[in-house]
Amino acid sequence: MSWKKKGFAATALSAALVLGASSAAFAEGPHYPASSGRVAGGSNNQCTYNWIQSDTTNFPGQHGNHVFLSGMAYYSAGAGSDPRCHPHVEIAYKNNAGDTSYAWGKKQSNGAFEAAIAAKSYKSVYYTEMWVTDNSGHTISGTYLQVNPRGVVLAR
Repeated sequence: MSWKKKGFAATALSAALVLGASSAAFAEGPHYPASSGRVAGGSNNQCTYNWIQSDTTNFPGQHGNHVFLSGMAYYSAGAGSDPRCHPHVEIAYKNNAGDTSYAWGKKQSNGAFEAAIAAKSYKSVYYTEMWVTDNSGHTISGTYLQVNPRGVVLAR
Protein backbone atom coordinates (compact mmCIF):
# COMPACT_ATOMS: atom_id res chain seq x y z
CA MET A 1 0.00 0.00 0.00
CA SER A 2 1.43 3.39 -0.97
CA TRP A 3 2.12 6.03 1.68
CA LYS A 4 -0.65 8.21 0.22
CA LYS A 5 -3.24 5.47 0.60
CA LYS A 6 -1.93 4.68 4.07
CA GLY A 7 -2.17 8.34 5.04
CA PHE A 8 -5.68 8.67 3.62
CA ALA A 9 -6.72 5.40 5.24
CA ALA A 10 -5.31 6.61 8.56
CA THR A 11 -7.22 9.88 8.19
CA ALA A 12 -10.41 7.96 7.40
CA LEU A 13 -9.91 5.60 10.32
CA SER A 14 -9.15 8.46 12.70
CA ALA A 15 -12.23 10.30 11.48
CA ALA A 16 -14.40 7.24 11.97
CA LEU A 17 -13.07 6.70 15.49
CA VAL A 18 -13.94 10.19 16.66
CA LEU A 19 -17.55 10.22 15.51
CA GLY A 20 -19.87 11.11 18.32
CA ALA A 21 -22.63 13.30 19.58
CA SER A 22 -22.02 17.02 19.88
CA SER A 23 -22.06 18.67 23.26
CA ALA A 24 -25.15 20.67 24.12
CA ALA A 25 -22.83 23.44 25.28
CA PHE A 26 -21.78 24.21 21.70
CA ALA A 27 -23.94 25.44 18.84
CA GLU A 28 -22.70 23.10 16.12
CA GLY A 29 -24.18 21.76 12.95
CA PRO A 30 -25.34 18.16 12.88
CA HIS A 31 -22.90 15.25 12.93
CA TYR A 32 -22.97 12.93 9.92
CA PRO A 33 -21.97 9.28 9.46
CA ALA A 34 -18.77 8.31 7.64
CA SER A 35 -19.14 7.22 4.01
CA SER A 36 -16.67 6.32 1.28
CA GLY A 37 -16.30 4.85 -2.19
CA ARG A 38 -14.31 5.03 -5.41
CA VAL A 39 -14.55 6.78 -8.78
CA ALA A 40 -12.61 5.76 -11.86
CA GLY A 41 -12.07 7.39 -15.24
CA GLY A 42 -9.64 7.89 -18.06
CA SER A 43 -8.81 5.65 -21.01
CA ASN A 44 -7.21 3.03 -18.71
CA ASN A 45 -8.83 4.17 -15.45
CA GLN A 46 -5.62 6.05 -14.68
CA CYS A 47 -7.72 8.60 -12.77
CA THR A 48 -9.06 6.36 -10.01
CA TYR A 49 -9.66 7.96 -6.61
CA ASN A 50 -11.02 6.84 -3.25
CA TRP A 51 -13.41 9.34 -1.67
CA ILE A 52 -14.53 9.79 1.92
CA GLN A 53 -16.80 12.00 4.00
CA SER A 54 -16.66 12.01 7.77
CA ASP A 55 -16.93 13.97 10.96
CA THR A 56 -13.61 14.35 12.73
CA THR A 57 -11.82 16.33 15.41
CA ASN A 58 -8.42 15.50 13.96
CA PHE A 59 -8.20 17.65 10.81
CA PRO A 60 -4.93 19.61 10.34
CA GLY A 61 -5.35 23.19 11.51
CA GLN A 62 -8.61 22.34 13.29
CA HIS A 63 -7.30 19.87 15.90
CA GLY A 64 -9.80 19.49 18.71
CA ASN A 65 -12.59 21.22 16.79
CA HIS A 66 -15.40 19.20 15.25
CA VAL A 67 -15.30 19.43 11.43
CA PHE A 68 -17.08 17.85 8.45
CA LEU A 69 -14.44 16.45 6.09
CA SER A 70 -14.70 15.39 2.47
CA GLY A 71 -11.79 14.28 0.35
CA MET A 72 -10.27 12.28 -2.49
CA ALA A 73 -7.02 10.30 -2.54
CA TYR A 74 -5.38 8.76 -5.60
CA TYR A 75 -5.86 5.01 -5.81
CA SER A 76 -2.86 3.17 -7.20
CA ALA A 77 -0.92 -0.01 -6.58
CA GLY A 78 2.25 2.03 -7.10
CA ALA A 79 3.46 5.25 -5.56
CA GLY A 80 2.44 8.70 -6.74
CA SER A 81 -0.43 9.84 -8.92
CA ASP A 82 -0.97 10.38 -12.62
CA PRO A 83 -0.03 13.95 -13.69
CA ARG A 84 -2.99 13.93 -16.12
CA CYS A 85 -5.48 13.74 -13.23
CA HIS A 86 -6.49 16.75 -11.12
CA PRO A 87 -8.99 16.09 -8.28
CA HIS A 88 -11.48 18.67 -7.03
CA VAL A 89 -13.62 18.67 -3.89
CA GLU A 90 -16.33 21.17 -2.96
CA ILE A 91 -18.69 21.13 0.03
CA ALA A 92 -21.94 23.11 -0.21
CA TYR A 93 -23.42 24.01 3.17
CA LYS A 94 -25.83 26.33 4.96
CA ASN A 95 -23.81 28.78 7.04
CA ASN A 96 -24.94 30.21 10.36
CA ALA A 97 -26.48 33.22 8.62
CA GLY A 98 -28.71 30.85 6.63
CA ASP A 99 -26.92 31.44 3.31
CA THR A 100 -25.34 28.85 1.03
CA SER A 101 -21.54 28.77 1.25
CA TYR A 102 -18.84 26.58 -0.29
CA ALA A 103 -15.59 25.06 0.98
CA TRP A 104 -13.00 24.00 -1.59
CA GLY A 105 -10.55 21.14 -1.21
CA LYS A 106 -6.82 21.69 -0.87
CA LYS A 107 -3.94 19.28 -1.27
CA GLN A 108 -2.85 17.92 2.11
CA SER A 109 0.59 16.70 3.16
CA ASN A 110 -0.51 13.08 2.62
CA GLY A 111 -1.36 13.87 -1.04
CA ALA A 112 -5.14 13.75 -0.59
CA PHE A 113 -7.39 16.62 -1.63
CA GLU A 114 -9.64 17.48 1.30
CA ALA A 115 -12.17 20.15 2.20
CA ALA A 116 -13.32 20.70 5.77
CA ILE A 117 -15.71 23.05 7.53
CA ALA A 118 -15.90 23.59 11.27
CA ALA A 119 -19.20 22.40 12.73
CA LYS A 120 -19.56 25.74 14.51
CA SER A 121 -19.68 27.38 11.05
CA TYR A 122 -22.63 25.51 9.55
CA LYS A 123 -26.27 24.71 10.23
CA SER A 124 -26.27 21.82 7.76
CA VAL A 125 -24.29 20.34 4.87
CA TYR A 126 -26.17 20.11 1.58
CA TYR A 127 -23.80 17.97 -0.48
CA THR A 128 -20.23 17.35 -1.56
CA GLU A 129 -19.15 17.38 -5.20
CA MET A 130 -16.00 15.52 -6.21
CA TRP A 131 -14.56 15.21 -9.71
CA VAL A 132 -11.31 14.82 -11.60
CA THR A 133 -10.24 16.99 -14.55
CA ASP A 134 -7.64 16.46 -17.25
CA ASN A 135 -4.85 18.90 -18.08
CA SER A 136 -7.31 20.95 -20.17
CA GLY A 137 -9.74 21.38 -17.27
CA HIS A 138 -12.38 19.01 -18.66
CA THR A 139 -14.10 16.61 -16.27
CA ILE A 140 -12.95 13.05 -16.92
CA SER A 141 -15.87 10.72 -17.60
CA GLY A 142 -16.65 8.45 -14.66
CA THR A 143 -15.09 10.66 -12.01
CA TYR A 144 -17.90 13.11 -11.14
CA LEU A 145 -19.84 12.43 -7.96
CA GLN A 146 -22.33 14.39 -5.87
CA VAL A 147 -23.00 12.89 -2.43
CA ASN A 148 -25.23 14.05 0.40
CA PRO A 149 -23.68 14.19 3.91
CA ARG A 150 -25.18 10.80 4.80
CA GLY A 151 -23.34 9.09 1.92
CA VAL A 152 -26.21 8.82 -0.57
CA VAL A 153 -24.99 9.36 -4.13
CA LEU A 154 -27.18 12.08 -5.68
CA ALA A 155 -25.52 12.25 -9.11
CA ARG A 156 -22.74 10.61 -11.12
